Amino acid sequence: MLTITEAAKETGLTRAAIHKAIKTGRLSAAKTDNGNYLIDPAELFRVYSRVKPTISKKFIEVETSVDTVDYRLMAQRLEFTERLLKQAEEERDNLRISLNQAMLLITHQPEPEIPKPESRPVKSLLWEKLFGRRS
Repeated sequence: MLTITEAAKETGLTRAAIHKAIKTGRLSAAKTDNGNYLIDPAELFRVYSRVKPTISKKFIEVETSVDTVDYRLMAQRLEFTERLLKQAEEERDNLRISLNQAMLLITHQPEPEIPKPESRPVKSLLWEKLFGRRS
């Protein structure tokens, strides 16, 4: 159980803000016999987020150098993953093209030949009138 002062330090808020949250019902707390409030940490962090504790400068420098190394490793992994993804996409596209070509070869059937009508000589009425006979 935390006092109002401890809760304020954990959340980075003022004592007055924590006290107001208790009074308005936003935050539940148990009142002790001497009139102080005790707050369950689970209840406190349900309502407010925890503030990171203060760290010494020496620790920050070490953490930053580790973060920089981690960042470089992550960047290299990301670059490698992107290259693999690009290669996989190119292979997929090549396979699609090959599959489409194969499907065209398999399903290609020549168009059926339509029989052409037999050609007959054109009967000329002029020839018939001139010579009185049919051609």
